[in-house]
Amino acid sequence: MTRYFKRSHLRFDVYTTLRHYCGFARNDDDFVDRLSRYYSVLIFTVFVIIVSSVQFVGKPISCFTPASFTDAHITYADFVCWISDTYYISIDAELPDPDDLAAREGTNAVRFYQYVPFILLLQAFGFFLPGFLWRSGSFRLGICLQKHLDQLEISRRSLTEHPGYRRQLIRNVATRLDQYFRMRSRSLIPKLTFLYLLIKIFYILNILIQFSCLHYLMNFDFTFESLFQRLIIYTSTVRPTSLQFPTNVLCDFIVRFLGKNKHRHTVQCVLPINVFNEKIFLFAYIWLIFLLVCTSYNLVIQWICFIVFYRRVKDTRGRRLRRVSSKHYLDEIFEENQIVHRSDYQPITKNFSQRYLRCDGVVIMRLFDMNVDLVTMNDLMNDLWELYKVDPV
Repeated sequence: MTRYFKRSHLRFDVYTTLRHYCGFARNDDDFVDRLSRYYSVLIFTVFVIIVSSVQFVGKPISCFTPASFTDAHITYADFVCWISDTYYISIDAELPDPDDLAAREGTNAVRFYQYVPFILLLQAFGFFLPGFLWRSGSFRLGICLQKHLDQLEISRRSLTEHPGYRRQLIRNVATRLDQYFRMRSRSLIPKLTFLYLLIKIFYILNILIQFSCLHYLMNFDFTFESLFQRLIIYTSTVRPTSLQFPTNVLCDFIVRFLGKNKHRHTVQCVLPINVFNEKIFLFAYIWLIFLLVCTSYNLVIQWICFIVFYRRVKDTRGRRLRRVSSKHYLDEIFEENQIVHRSDYQPITKNFSQRYLRCDGVVIMRLFDMNVDLVTMNDLMNDLWELYKVDPV
């Protein structure tokens, strides 16, 4: 029993560690962030697996060698041409002299196909890094949003449990948030808000850097016909020539024999792996454009404009709180034989928004609102309101 408990505890610790640092099961941000730090990482990881399997399990290159070559010579030629730089010359053009290396290789040299898995892995890491910085930075600022979201998710799923158990989970989250808001009320700088916006800027910078590198690497022609042709996997031998991902290339290598005898060979090789590379990088190019549009719109419209004009949102949230908690006001309306109007509660709700939640609190509540159901969110806001009324700021 003890051994089973230790194994279960070890599996739980490994899962918790991977979840914290990888962030795949986290939802402490919005959906546009997850497009980058989750879906993009997943997509590029799948691409790495596909290309690596072709390189290390299949046969990424096959060279047409002279008939005098033995099997050992053919294997040697394939390996040498795979690790060396190949170059592309049109089938209609004549081969330059063997000594004219500049004319042979020139601008048509193909040098990156061996490193495609590492390029894709670097792209995946570029999308993973901002999310990791957000998790680490928010934790250092004194709040772990994912733990609170996990408790709220447990309360949502606890439909068969006693209602008091569910309410206690939400109350615990509200208590921790109340402590954070009162502690942060002494700081004039909304550090968590600045951190979140900075992370979104990092996402955009990462997309722009990758976009520029791929554009320099592939130099795609932006016409519908060209994009359509590149997306098609051709079944015939007639295929448009791609200077970025050629399938038929030339390779030069030297075989040394005894003494000073050196034989120079030029062989024609086929790179079937470039068929996959072209489709993968074309999809990555289009995916980066899509991410750039979505992330820029999300940053400027959905967050910066929201934060700049957040006073209206917070007043609306305060009115929603008063409406939800109106049953508590009915018991106080005729207190001391005086009629208390709803307008009398405007200052306290305004202080709740501007002095208690403040900018960081509004950002946190919006992130919760994006990832929590409406009923749980209303219960959380009601508990925060009750805690605030005990000691208004």
